[in-house]
Amino acid sequence: MSEDDIIHAQLSTLQLLISMYPLTSELLLSSSTASYLDVPTSSPPSALEADLHLPVDESTNTNTEEENMHLHLVLSLSHKDAGVFKGAQRESESDTISIRPKQPPWVSNSHYSDLINSLPSRKDDMEGSEYILMTIEHVRQALQALLPSSSSHKSPTDGTDDEGGNQEVSLPEERVWYWFPSLSSKEKRDDLVSFAEEVGLTGFVLAGKPGLLCVEGYGPTIDRYMARIKSESWSDIPPFQKKVTERLRKPIPPPPPSPPSSSAERTTNRAFSTMKEITHLIPKYGQYNHRGEMGEVRRLMEEWGVGDDFGAVVLNNS
Repeated sequence: MSEDDIIHAQLSTLQLLISMYPLTSELLLSSSTASYLDVPTSSPPSALEADLHLPVDESTNTNTEEENMHLHLVLSLSHKDAGVFKGAQRESESDTISIRPKQPPWVSNSHYSDLINSLPSRKDDMEGSEYILMTIEHVRQALQALLPSSSSHKSPTDGTDDEGGNQEVSLPEERVWYWFPSLSSKEKRDDLVSFAEEVGLTGFVLAGKPGLLCVEGYGPTIDRYMARIKSESWSDIPPFQKKVTERLRKPIPPPPPSPPSSSAERTTNRAFSTMKEITHLIPKYGQYNHRGEMGEVRRLMEEWGVGDDFGAVVLNNS
C-alpha cells in the first residue's frame, strides 16, 4: 500500500467518524489533525488523532461526565509508523489504527488491565471504520458491566403506566433517524419494515454504506421497536457488531385543526403514511455497488418534506 493510499484510507475513515459524531463534545480532533483537514494539501502529520467522548449507557440521556467513556484514536499516515502501536491493530498492514480507552475513575486497575487485554484485533479484510466501531461497542459492553450500581438507570421502555399504555397517546409523535455504517442484509431490512408495521410506525429504510432508518410514531413505541430489533432480529449478531447510532430525534408538530365543515379530522402530521424500503429508488456506485448516491437521496427527502432533517443527520447541517 502506497503512502498516498494510506492517507486516503485513513482520511475516509476519519470523515465517516466525523459524520457519525459531529459534535465536538463527542469527537475532538487534535490541533494538527484539524489543521490538516482544513488544508489537506499541506504536509500531512505522521498520524491523525482524535478523542472520543461517548456515553457508556446509550439508553439514557442522563449520563454524567464520569459515566462517559473516553477513547484516544490514532490513525497512522506513514509507513514508518506501521507497527509502532501495541495492542489492537493489523501488524501486517501499514494503515495502522490504534484505539485505546482511558481508565474511568470507577474502574479498578485490574479491570482496566483486563479491558485493554481484551480489545479485539483487526482482521485483514476489515475496513478501518468497521474496526473502530467494533472496538467502541466492545469497550461500551465491558464498561456497562462495571458501572456502579448507583449509576444504573431505568430504561424508558421499562415503565408502564396505570392505563395500559394510553399515556403514550397524549405524547407528541416523534421522527427519529438512525445511522448504520453499513446495512446490507435483506432479511434484517425486511424485519426493520415488518416490525414497524406491526406497531403502527411509519418511515423508511435505506440500505447501503451508510444505511439510514427513519421512524415516525410515539417515542416509547419507537424505543420498544428498536429494542425488539436488537433482541430478536439481531439476536444472531455479536453485540459489538450491532452498530446503529441514533442521530436525530424531533417532535412532529401536531396537524392544524380541521375546518368546521370538514367531516374528517386529521390526527397526524407524519411525513410518511407507511413503512417502506427505498433502497431500489437510489442509484448506486462504488466498487461493490453498495454506496447510495446521496444527491438523489437528498432530492427525495426534500420532496417528502424531511430535507432539513436529512441535512442535519447526514450532511451535518444545523
